[in-house]
Amino acid sequence: MTPIKSIRLLAAYLTCALLIILLTSAASFAGTIELYLVIDPATTAGAGVPPAGGFGVTSTRSGAGTWQLYVVDEAQGSFGIAQVQAKLNGIIPAINNRLTQTIYDTADDTGFKAGFTLLRSATNVNPVFGSAELPGSQPFTQGGLGITAGNYSNIPGAAAFSGTTNGQWGNYGLGPNTTSGFTVSGNMRNALFVAEGTYTGAAPSIDLANSFVVYYTNAALNLSTQANASTANRLVGVNPIFLPFIGPEPATMTLLGLAVVGFAGLVGRRRF
Repeated sequence: MTPIKSIRLLAAYLTCALLIILLTSAASFAGTIELYLVIDPATTAGAGVPPAGGFGVTSTRSGAGTWQLYVVDEAQGSFGIAQVQAKLNGIIPAINNRLTQTIYDTADDTGFKAGFTLLRSATNVNPVFGSAELPGSQPFTQGGLGITAGNYSNIPGAAAFSGTTNGQWGNYGLGPNTTSGFTVSGNMRNALFVAEGTYTGAAPSIDLANSFVVYYTNAALNLSTQANASTANRLVGVNPIFLPFIGPEPATMTLLGLAVVGFAGLVGRRRF
């Protein structure tokens, strides 16, 4: 075999191997919910993020000795996250719960809640916890938390807001490839900001044995049914840093397929 043929054959094998690895990675992450830490983030979660519908991003931690915690929902059949509990290991002097929440009034002075307002953990409490109100008890359903971006400006009839934390979600200062984009399973996702804080010594890690996520399984009756991701779907925690948005877009997969065909064609050609 000539050196040129050997190089072409090797290139074809490598391309096929890369394609197999990418497809295998996508399959292994299908149906999961991922908690992930960003250690020593370069910016606060709200840096450079303009207000959306009058709502901004609440974040004060960045730089060495800080962390930010996010969750991404890829559970099959999910309509967004309903509860989060995240236990962190390490020496963590400060913890700020950044799960989205608000209280709003309608024109008739009727008050309602939206977001993670039930049994919400306080500052410096570990684990971080937050839950939406009981299913069916809030007229506005901000479905898609951990899946899509949004804000509270589209609540029908809302006349005033108070006690708001992170009134917009899914768009953050760290941007594409960290908090939004295509995941390794090929889905478009926007992460949900959970918490932030400080650490000393070794970087903190996620204690999955004491962490869980609950998600909605339907959109009817104000998101009336739920499932626990630790049993119905795998709950994945990645330490100390995880960038889930690294999977190729569908167009990239197509190009890889064409590359395989092209290399196969090169290998198949004979020289006379």
